[in-house]
Amino acid sequence: MLRAYIAKRITALMNEYSVNTLDDIGCFVVLDKEEFSEFSVPEMEYVEVLEIGDSCYLHGVKIISDSYGEDTYLPVEVVQK
Repeated sequence: MLRAYIAKRITALMNEYSVNTLDDIGCFVVLDKEEFSEFSVPEMEYVEVLEIGDSCYLHGVKIISDSYGEDTYLPVEVVQK
């Protein structure tokens, strides 16, 4: 489900910025739970918890330059009461 979500997001971004390749505007990084230290909250422009289907991800966007950003997704477990 995350792959489909990212594909839809890529299409929307490419249309919004009128570019033919994602290389012109940014990249997507999907981390494993064990790579949590790679998700640096202070470096992110914003951070949110994103629910996709039955899965939750910590999603952050890091601005690399004026026209390039990095979307990072880290799977998280949510304990339901």
